[in-house]
Amino acid sequence: MKGYPKYVATQQDFLNLLDMPEFKDQALAELVAIYEKDDAKATIATTPIDPDDPQSGWNTEEIDNPMPLWKIKGFESREAVAELIIDNGGEV
Repeated sequence: MKGYPKYVATQQDFLNLLDMPEFKDQALAELVAIYEKDDAKATIATTPIDPDDPQSGWNTEEIDNPMPLWKIKGFESREAVAELIIDNGGEV
């Protein structure tokens, strides 16, 4: 691998990067960003504002986000991200 990857897809990718001294700081910074991301809620469209003109906009509802970023990356919880950061010398 040449340089830091453009996209870190999984928890295992982070574990691999944390084992490489030249990439550890960048990986920790990305993990902190994932931990701090406020994505616990998501907005969904429910019904059209004007049923005769769906292009006019939609009513929305806020729900619990079923796929926050930490889950997409393969972590069990936001706390698991924090543990990985702390175990590798970072701060949350």
